[in-house]
Amino acid sequence: MILSRSADYALRALIYLAQVGREQPVPLERVASEQRIPAALLSKILQTLVKAEVLRSHRGYGGGFVLVADPGTLTIDVVIQAIDGPFTVFECMEDEQFCHLCSCCKLRGKLYELQAAMLNVLRGVTISDCVPDAAGSAPRPLPTAADWRP
Repeated sequence: MILSRSADYALRALIYLAQVGREQPVPLERVASEQRIPAALLSKILQTLVKAEVLRSHRGYGGGFVLVADPGTLTIDVVIQAIDGPFTVFECMEDEQFCHLCSCCKLRGKLYELQAAMLNVLRGVTISDCVPDAAGSAPRPLPTAADWRP
């Protein structure tokens, strides 16, 4: 699975919103500018996250977006799936009619293991894990393949 550009932008925006605080709405233009994301695309992405109840939007003067989900419990798999839909490694994992070999495919079991391992890693990383602390140190390093080997 390749992370879509929209999911990447969503994660970057949420990390930024978690970093700047949750007290006041942050204007779309500020997020777009700071994260170098096209504003029109970011608007659509953030509205999707509003529908997923991750963000709240405020209209008018002083409006913008506020992170309402707890960044300490909001995992990146939730964000990716809100933007890209269900997580699947290969199309045959989602729809058995995609491949006529599904009933006898020995690779399929290994692909399920790969998918489960990847989901485990994504479920183990929160938005807070990706935010640098106030002292400017780097965020916690993301898990590597060695971290999820069975």
